[in-house]
Amino acid sequence: MLPLGVINVTAHLVCGSPYLWLPETLEGDVVGVDRGALKLIEKGIEFDTAVGDFDSVSEVERQLIAKHVKVMSELPVNKDVTDCEAAVAHVVEKGYRDIYLYGVTGGRLDHMYAATILMLKYVKQGVSIWVRDEQNKMFVLAPGYRHTIKVKDKNYLSFFALERSVRALSLEGVKYPLDGYDLDVDDSLCVSNEAIWKRVLVSFGMGYLLVIQSSD
Repeated sequence: MLPLGVINVTAHLVCGSPYLWLPETLEGDVVGVDRGALKLIEKGIEFDTAVGDFDSVSEVERQLIAKHVKVMSELPVNKDVTDCEAAVAHVVEKGYRDIYLYGVTGGRLDHMYAATILMLKYVKQGVSIWVRDEQNKMFVLAPGYRHTIKVKDKNYLSFFALERSVRALSLEGVKYPLDGYDLDVDDSLCVSNEAIWKRVLVSFGMGYLLVIQSSD
């Protein structure tokens, strides 16, 4: 249950990829995840909370993080979840329902795939998670809605079925539209489509749809 009065707020979770990209502004609350907290300090970005086991920073760096934030949630090194998943659970418990993840691409592929699983897990709970870097935006859509995807600079769109087939997939506003197509988990038909409208329309009746917006 959401805390009283907390609805539709945004959290930005910054993880520790060596290829960290951040937008010019972060509108909402910012959380540093493990080494991502140190990167925020280095970039001069204000934030109040750090979450992680901090095994990727030195003791001097850990103390610097502790001095910088109001809340430092230190996790054990040996645990059953990643630092990123623990950070997502932390902000969801506080009532956040729109979450942006940075610093999870461009490094270890296992962390990037784990972020995909997180998006699937939480979209089932009504929580929207976006993974962003300079060239890509990745998110998961739930069935039963007519979704609108805004297109600015990232005009390449790829669609993948997660967990099970996506039934009756329709795409409008793209170079290769679809009308009622059943997209299976092992089907790559929808890789590298291209937006021709500024708002792409997506609808489907069953399954969960991974969307990746990209630019060259």
